[in-house]
Amino acid sequence: MNASDLTFRIAKTDDAVPLVDLINASFRNDPTTEVFVKSDHSSFEMIDLPSIESKMSDPNCARLVAAAPDGSLIGHCYVRKVDPETAWMGLLAIDVASQNRGLGCRMVRYAEDFVRREWASRKLTFNVVCTRAGLIEWYTHRGYRLTGESEPFPYEHAGNWEGLLRNDLHFVFMDKDLGAQ
Repeated sequence: MNASDLTFRIAKTDDAVPLVDLINASFRNDPTTEVFVKSDHSSFEMIDLPSIESKMSDPNCARLVAAAPDGSLIGHCYVRKVDPETAWMGLLAIDVASQNRGLGCRMVRYAEDFVRREWASRKLTFNVVCTRAGLIEWYTHRGYRLTGESEPFPYEHAGNWEGLLRNDLHFVFMDKDLGAQ
């Protein structure tokens, strides 16, 4: 599939079920132990249907997707307006079969363009698990920087994560000045 064949858009209500599958499969596709205790975490569920649906009608939130020519979803990124100048990004997820082909970069660029155009955001921020050194480096190469801020990992929301996650996790924050393009 050519990258030019993809359609980038805001998710629709009928995208909710495929998004749950896409996001969970993408987050399960981590063979390292940077976040998980062991490499088999096939029971891990990052998100559920009510969590997807709850934000779809909020004007300060958007679920951005990349769709293949057949309409199947192969990329996702969630953005939320934090204040008049700042947006937050999270849940970047790429279909497992489409990873390592530049789609993650394209989804992030689409998110940056979207928050700049739709909300006039001048800064995009997000958090990442502290142990994901390769992911932090990936974002650094795309113009993001560590802010020095951190917050505890929400183990209390673990649900089916019990016994799967390392016990030394916390989030670090990164951001990018969108005016410096």
